[in-house]
Amino acid sequence: MKKLLPIYFLAGCMALFAACSDDDINEKPGDTPSTPGDDEQVDPEPDPDPSGSLTGYGDPDGMMILSSGSGSEENAYLTFIAPDGTVENHVYANANGGATLGNAGVDMYLCGNKQYILCNDYFRNTGQLLIIADAETLKKEKSFARESMVFEHPINMVDDKKEMEEVDESLKGIIALDEQNIFIFGQGVLRFDSTTGKLTLVKDGYDIGNAGSANTVESITAAASSVVANGNIYSATGGFWQSGTLLEFVKGKDEVNRKLTLRGRGDLVSGVCQIDDHTIVVGSYLRGKANKEGYLCFVDINKWDVTDSRTIDASIARCMKDNSGITYHNGYLYFTGGVEGEFSADLNTTLSRYHLESGKLEKDIVDFKADAPEGNVLDCCVTADPDSGYLYVALSDQWMEGYVPQSTVLVYDLNGETPKLVKKISNEVHYVAGFYPL
Repeated sequence: MKKLLPIYFLAGCMALFAACSDDDINEKPGDTPSTPGDDEQVDPEPDPDPSGSLTGYGDPDGMMILSSGSGSEENAYLTFIAPDGTVENHVYANANGGATLGNAGVDMYLCGNKQYILCNDYFRNTGQLLIIADAETLKKEKSFARESMVFEHPINMVDDKKEMEEVDESLKGIIALDEQNIFIFGQGVLRFDSTTGKLTLVKDGYDIGNAGSANTVESITAAASSVVANGNIYSATGGFWQSGTLLEFVKGKDEVNRKLTLRGRGDLVSGVCQIDDHTIVVGSYLRGKANKEGYLCFVDINKWDVTDSRTIDASIARCMKDNSGITYHNGYLYFTGGVEGEFSADLNTTLSRYHLESGKLEKDIVDFKADAPEGNVLDCCVTADPDSGYLYVALSDQWMEGYVPQSTVLVYDLNGETPKLVKKISNEVHYVAGFYPL
């Protein structure tokens, strides 16, 4: 089944169905954290983050799901899976007197006691581009319309002043470090201060296309290619505009703090995972028939050095989805991979994993269609909750213009020798943009 590109947001009509839960989730086992070796630098403690002690919709044992919605017929909405497994739909609207999120949900990020929710808001109706809500209650605190989200173009001038450019519809995610440092991935990396409303294009966080004529500002990375570690953002670049490079973004700085050249053949980034206190792994791949291999590059962010690179005999393609194509839990990278061409992309509907220590690759260990026969396409890449060890999968029977799909969310327990299905949720979500462990 071929994925239609962003046009699908403009189609479909609103439909809500009854939820069907096969099993409840009652356990939340955790992982044992890694300990730095004697020869490694230990970073100072990051700023205190109260998110671990939140309650309500911020409960760390819960899970939030962002549905993109069906374009002109339906705005984005949130679904909450409570610690006891209860599913509550449209929780943002319920908390705000029926007010909706923006049109075409893109991404969200929990930082401190606030949720930062990003929507494309194609139709500029009631939802707006960025909403900041109380994490525990989901009550809206602030919102920002697209027309207010403007930044200085780095080259173009109007009447001897820098031209002001509006955030366009190429949004690729959001990461917040605090209220003054909200990084929006659009046409380039943008740093937004929600206390002042100032939006700044981060130097070296973009490229210029059509130089000398339109001077278009072009994206070189995305939230799906990024991870937060030690209070900083680490983003991998790759693709048409940039070769493989790791960028470091820090609070209060409107330019890239550090750059590191990566190893590996892959020119497209699948995702980035933190595997211990100071090590991240960047997954990359090649487009088209060549994407039967995956490439892993390991970086020590304290030493700022590439420590290892590997090739695995499996596709780890992200297939144009807006969340990471690789996800980490307890020594394993989990992924589906797929086939990605120039104009279409299909994620596989089977789960594979790679053991980082032994190098053992296990392909197709779970067939999602066996547990959800109607699930022909994946809405987004699979996501593991690092604390619980549960893996979340979103499927639809079809993904096409003018069609409201039958949807399924599958939840697997990764804590045993093989993944075990523990929950199935039917027809609550609609074009899932991502899963967000709390």
